[in-house]
Amino acid sequence: MPRSNPPRTPSKTALTVAIIAICAAIVGDFQARSATAADAVRVTTSFDVKYAPAVLKQVSKLFSSGFGPAEASRVDQDINGLKPDVPKVWQFNVQYKGNAEQLEIRALLDDLGMIDLDFATGSDAAPAVRAAVDGYLNGRDG
Repeated sequence: MPRSNPPRTPSKTALTVAIIAICAAIVGDFQARSATAADAVRVTTSFDVKYAPAVLKQVSKLFSSGFGPAEASRVDQDINGLKPDVPKVWQFNVQYKGNAEQLEIRALLDDLGMIDLDFATGSDAAPAVRAAVDGYLNGRDG
């Protein structure tokens, strides 16, 4: 005799719907994060680590919130504690010209005291970040 499935009870149906909703939310969040990461523009530079505080300060001036002097100082303190060849990443929710954006900073220190500093942000803020970094590094004395 063929075996039939027992009828679904309301609690099983509700549980199934909840599981499907959670899975859809996870997939949607993953897709949103992927789209944000794909839209980011990277500004990469390498220089003597002693200039990191000033570069971070210049970049912090660009945002009305989310990455100001306090956050720049915290990142600088973390950079001072970096071991060579061990990367570190910071992420901030910032406001640039009234628009919410993501700012990601990646740092990698080498054995000679040079730092690779990578800023990733939206396409609106990226040219200003590039100008702030290059402006400071190209305009310093010595």
